[in-house]
Amino acid sequence: MVGEATKVEGVSDRCGDREARCVRPDAHVGGHQIAVVRDTLVVAVVEEISVLSGKAEGLPADDAVEVARAAVQFRRGEGHRFEDRRDFGEFRVPDEPGLDRVGGVDSGRALSPAPFDGRLLGDDFKLIGDPIRVVLGGMMISSGEVGKFLNPFQSAAALKHVLGRVSRYAKDRVKHPRGTELSGGNALIARLLTSLRKRKVPVTVGATLVDLVRSPDGRVIGAEIREGGKTLRVGAKRAVVLATGGFARSAELRSEMSGAHQHDHTLAHPDVTGDGISAARRAGATVDTEGASAGFWTPISLLNDGKSPVKSVPYGWLDRGRPGVIAVGPDAKRFVNESNSYHDICLAMFDSGYPTDRRFFFICDGVFLKKRDMGHLLPYPWTRNAEKYEKLGYLSSGRTIGELAEKIGLDPAGLEATVREHNAHAVEGIDPLFGRGESAFNRMLGDPAVGKLNPNLGSISEGPFYALRIVPATLGTSAGLSTGTSGEVLGPDGNGIPGLYACGNDMTSPMRGIYPGAGITIGPGIAFAYRAIEDIARKSN
Repeated sequence: MVGEATKVEGVSDRCGDREARCVRPDAHVGGHQIAVVRDTLVVAVVEEISVLSGKAEGLPADDAVEVARAAVQFRRGEGHRFEDRRDFGEFRVPDEPGLDRVGGVDSGRALSPAPFDGRLLGDDFKLIGDPIRVVLGGMMISSGEVGKFLNPFQSAAALKHVLGRVSRYAKDRVKHPRGTELSGGNALIARLLTSLRKRKVPVTVGATLVDLVRSPDGRVIGAEIREGGKTLRVGAKRAVVLATGGFARSAELRSEMSGAHQHDHTLAHPDVTGDGISAARRAGATVDTEGASAGFWTPISLLNDGKSPVKSVPYGWLDRGRPGVIAVGPDAKRFVNESNSYHDICLAMFDSGYPTDRRFFFICDGVFLKKRDMGHLLPYPWTRNAEKYEKLGYLSSGRTIGELAEKIGLDPAGLEATVREHNAHAVEGIDPLFGRGESAFNRMLGDPAVGKLNPNLGSISEGPFYALRIVPATLGTSAGLSTGTSGEVLGPDGNGIPGLYACGNDMTSPMRGIYPGAGITIGPGIAFAYRAIEDIARKSN
């Protein structure tokens, strides 16, 4: 989930206080891409908050990795470097019924931004938004490093790597508020910012999109922004491209556009409040809410440590679908294949009664909690005592499954029967209810140490037993403005509104609420930013 904090994009002309040929109100990485791909257009970047967020885990690549690599190398310009993640199969095969589905493959492809040395940014380092999760108070670690940090003594190489990272981090904290070794979305944003600076593109932060400016014939010719307490008009000679990040933080738009998937929580940036979508609608744009769902989803837990606001804890990597944890609903029964995509787990929650009944939990035992993690809790020895989190009401425990059920308001006999049935299936190595462990994607999250029959099924048998309440949250929105094939924003008649484009989460996702793999917002965001600017340049010529 990258780009959650920018607002005003476009290509400029005279219409007030400033002019440029390309002005972008932008809360999405796609907006930054616009400024990078065209040297022949003058671009201005306008961000609502004081940082440029970057929280992506990976970028999708075509199954033909060599073709994808060549395309990226051609388009990326200097400084845009990615790693081929052949070992990280985020692109999943269909889970029902499996590899027999048309197009199903048993491996995946993903591109992940290569690490970036934040010290190279100089004063611009402060513009890079804080990542969602860090260790030691400010050090980023990638998913590929987790194993080394959990067990640094597994090998001399692992110990050397961990000591090197920690040493570098200690030196960073002398001069910086956090570590400067950037990965994931932070690394991507840092490289894009580097490219903007090389092209001498003006970057304005702390500016909010107020409205679009239109000519008498309805063409969008600029944008009004609020900066430093003043309202300014920025002219757009050719077009305005909206990339304000969608509407995930707007309760009003969530209620209107989420349909059957009503929800209260999101991991999107606080400033992603639908400014671009609302301004476009005032200009005559239409929205498309006919997709499979209005967002891209993940289960989260809510931690109230007495500080404000309540912390939204994202689904972890170590506990995610691993053997030894099950998800249960209000009837105390499993309702989903826990090793499926986080997106699928949330859709199953809605199908099982959320939000009418909000009693949904992950259930595990003490062995799982110590070996993996659970929500905010890290594995032992990082977390030595769970009692603190029980006192905060974040985690519930019981000496028996029945006692745990009573604490979380579920039927004790029902939960006991569910766990007993699950344990029997773990011994047999078969999940007849949901097919857990049958797909390649499932098995990526398995652990061969639990047995060869099914690496995704582990028993829940050694007390104490634990429950973590979960709620569905969006990583980003999927519904948005109706657009054409180059991102042109469409009006009620199906024709493009002259001078107005959208990309990223402001446009309805081409995936239409389906989540085939990681990077499904970032990838199309970059692609449609590029298509938009190419279309603007073509029409200008």
